[in-house]
Amino acid sequence: FYTWSEQIADFTREVVLKDSRAKKATLVANSIGTISSLQCLLDAPLLFDGLFVVNPNFRELHSAEIPFPSLAMPVIRAIQKVLREKGQGLFDMLAKRNIVAQILKEPYAVTTNIDEPLLTVLLDPLLTKGASDVVFDTLSYSAGPLPEQQLTSPLFPATTPVWVVYGTKDPWTPAPRVERLSSLPNVEKVISLDGVGHCPHDESPELVNPLLVQFLERVLA
Repeated sequence: FYTWSEQIADFTREVVLKDSRAKKATLVANSIGTISSLQCLLDAPLLFDGLFVVNPNFRELHSAEIPFPSLAMPVIRAIQKVLREKGQGLFDMLAKRNIVAQILKEPYAVTTNIDEPLLTVLLDPLLTKGASDVVFDTLSYSAGPLPEQQLTSPLFPATTPVWVVYGTKDPWTPAPRVERLSSLPNVEKVISLDGVGHCPHDESPELVNPLLVQFLERVLA
């Protein structure tokens, strides 16, 4: 996440803002991208003016999130080691259009939007060289930051607003924990979206896009 934060910040400096009259960029993140984006606000606070989060990820494989860690973590680390060293065959088997489409039916409550353009957007990066290493390294990383830690860090820029929206039908993101983010100083709003799952921006963009526009208006006000 620290490396991804550096990459996002470098891309923002060298591409997004290079020939722009704007002095700052606005971050929009979904799922695990929330962690990298929050880290960006900590590492490069002068580059960004806000963060709009769609269904944050709480890193359930983090050592702090596992019940009975002294017993569970050795088993989890053994599985993670096997995946890193011998998981390529499994990755190749799962990285198929029909398999990915089937997998998406779990987190997506609105399955009608699991279409060919979406599968292409997801699969093209997964099929590039080295992608499996990134996937397994992410699954094997049980340390590092949690979103609540990042949001309450003394380094978090106090004037940078954060909005969080989430789908109530998301099986991967616990609603009570998302709602508790509203008690944190920089989180101005937590908004629930009925009938959608882990990726509301794909499932029902007509619900998400107006909120994103509202957030941009708030940031620019």
